[in-house]
Amino acid sequence: MQLTLSKAIKKTTILLCILSVLYAEAQLGFCNGNLGDPIFTEDFGRGIGNSRLSFGTTTYKFTKKTPRDGNYIVSNSTKHYKWYNIKDHTPGDTNGRMLIVNASYKPGEFIKIPFSGLCENTSYEFSSWMVNLTREYTRECGRGIPIDVTFEIWNKSNKTLLASGSTGSIYGGSKPTWRQFALVFQTKPNETSVILKIRNNGTGGCGNDLALDDIAFKPCGDRVDILDENKKKNISVNKSYLPFSTTLKAKPDFAVFSSHFYQWQQSKDGVNWNDIPGAKKDSYKIPPTSDKVFYRTKVAETPQNLNNALCYSYSDLFEVSISKAKPIVKKRPKVKRLTNLTTKGYDGVNISIVSQNINIPPKYIDRRRLAKTHKCVIIVKHNTKILSEKVWFDGAIGKFVQTSEEIIRKGHPEGYTVIHETVYYKAKYGYNARTRQYTAD
Repeated sequence: MQLTLSKAIKKTTILLCILSVLYAEAQLGFCNGNLGDPIFTEDFGRGIGNSRLSFGTTTYKFTKKTPRDGNYIVSNSTKHYKWYNIKDHTPGDTNGRMLIVNASYKPGEFIKIPFSGLCENTSYEFSSWMVNLTREYTRECGRGIPIDVTFEIWNKSNKTLLASGSTGSIYGGSKPTWRQFALVFQTKPNETSVILKIRNNGTGGCGNDLALDDIAFKPCGDRVDILDENKKKNISVNKSYLPFSTTLKAKPDFAVFSSHFYQWQQSKDGVNWNDIPGAKKDSYKIPPTSDKVFYRTKVAETPQNLNNALCYSYSDLFEVSISKAKPIVKKRPKVKRLTNLTTKGYDGVNISIVSQNINIPPKYIDRRRLAKTHKCVIIVKHNTKILSEKVWFDGAIGKFVQTSEEIIRKGHPEGYTVIHETVYYKAKYGYNARTRQYTAD
């Protein structure tokens, strides 16, 4: 019985440990909505050689040489022991530095950084990149001790834990791999400062060596899609339809914010953005454009937060691109040419035309004596988009008829046509008309 009870206790303990680890790991995660600009970043700078962190940031000791267990360096090189020798994570860095840590023999906190200037009742995402410097297998250490880190966010008084999460055991691989970890937390009323703590969960010795880089804090808001009138998230416009305009609509998912305030922005490259004066509603009508352009909107839960970059997030982008396809050719309705028409030729003899494809020598046709065919074209356009197009012919019956109806036309098929064309352009109030007349043989 004792043995059975002992086994049960052991199994329960193991299960609780597993559940504890799973719960801790479950707290790590990225913002499910849209992010704002970083309110804080730490890429540890650039330069050759070792440098130290600010006073009070770490409990580990700084060394100018190879970092031993419980030591750290800020450096552009990881060429120590048999670690992987890698570059920092920050894109485009030259001699970029990273925080390099050789874990202490005992688990414990090794980073503590206070942050202030946050907005109250606001969600934020903390993130950092981390890599295991230990090789997959060495003769001295075998597989080695894995790295295992916990990220924690505490309130300003350091008495209330707002959020935490652990990476779990990460062993060295066949190559060094930078991984990004994130933690989402929310500030409380009257709370504008927090403390970041990073703890080492493993023991030192043969392994548990890591590098950290590109720490960031960003506001986290709802996921906000931008849709056009056809519920599309972007559009490629054919040159035939330029200049182009549509109305965009912001669609939040209400995962974080209970109310939404907007400020629309425009960009030519998707990188540099400018506020659009007066565009503060949930929808925005794009002015006619013939160029590639991007749109998005700032999103905040209160009007005050919309004026503070530490408090708002951004929607997804909407891109208006110009298609490289050939312009669309708009063909007007064709006129049905009728057969068995009769006309007078040059010599005054009646000639019966059996088919429109018959070739009649020019000398038998006096074009001056052929009757004119009057063609009336009415086109309604919005910018360059044709909304409607109707064509009438004034034939021998003396009235306008649609091209789908059969008509008997005066004159020879090789005669000429006087075309009266009226084009209506959609204006702010009603339509503007333009009329022209020309002759087509």
